Amino acid sequence: MNMAMGRFDYLNRRRLAELKHAELAENPAIRARHEDLARAYAKIISVLQREEASSPLQQWQS
Repeated sequence: MNMAMGRFDYLNRRRLAELKHAELAENPAIRARHEDLARAYAKIISVLQREEASSPLQQWQS
């Protein structure tokens, strides 16, 4: 597994954990905080995937 995939896996595990915490939270404020964190992880993953897809090294290897 390369470093980028490990990073994506880690971030996705954190995103899923935050969604699980949000699901279990009874307090609406805490639920919203966990949902916000999950969205932030999703945005980070999306940006990193776009950067990786547009990197010259990735294009050269294709």
